[in-house]
Amino acid sequence: MSKESYLGLSLVFFVLSGGCLFGYHLIGASVDTEGLLIEPFALIPLGWFFLLLGLVTIGAYLWISKKP
Repeated sequence: MSKESYLGLSLVFFVLSGGCLFGYHLIGASVDTEGLLIEPFALIPLGWFFLLLGLVTIGAYLWISKKP
């Protein structure tokens, strides 16, 4: 992979992370009539996972760009 592809991939991961976290807040959480919490919980760990992948790819980009 080229150095620029790491930057593009990290940008994709950061956008996906922001989209998941924004989607969670946009959908919101509610309590139904039986007292059950209704929320899109899967978006929270997905957002954190994509953020971690974005940070890892930025770290890989920085590590590769330091090599001569």
